[in-house]
Amino acid sequence: MKTKIIFILILLLFIIPVGYSFAHKVIIFAWVEDGYIHTESSFGSKNMAVNCTITSVDEKGRVVNKGMSDEKGNYSFKIPEKIDSDLILQLDAGTGHQAKWRLSKEELMSVPSDKDIQKAMEKKEKLESGPSVFQIIGGIAIIFLLAMAAKFLKAKTGRND
Repeated sequence: MKTKIIFILILLLFIIPVGYSFAHKVIIFAWVEDGYIHTESSFGSKNMAVNCTITSVDEKGRVVNKGMSDEKGNYSFKIPEKIDSDLILQLDAGTGHQAKWRLSKEELMSVPSDKDIQKAMEKKEKLESGPSVFQIIGGIAIIFLLAMAAKFLKAKTGRND
């Protein structure tokens, strides 16, 4: 019986989307403007990711630039010379909190239009939106199920079956 319960718990953990179990997420948002790459990093829309490492790598994994976010979660740097691939900006906010943002080679070489900027801002707002009611209820249900399973296992092992 004990192995069935453990199997069911493991199955539940694989079935339930991982996104429901996160208490918060870290976000990096980047755009190109006036020959510079600008980034904003945060834990959602209110809490900025301060003094976090931001590493820019090309598609071959070579580090192109590395820096730290400021007290507002921002970091900017000049677009590297002779860039021949997309750039991947990697945010390391410590304790396993990581995020990535990809800037295409075309974005790096072109001047963004107002439409491009508006589209990027909409994407940023979507990333910063909080959890839905369904996600909150799902998270509470996971905690409840795990507590009930632990209680059941404890009761079973207490009876020495």
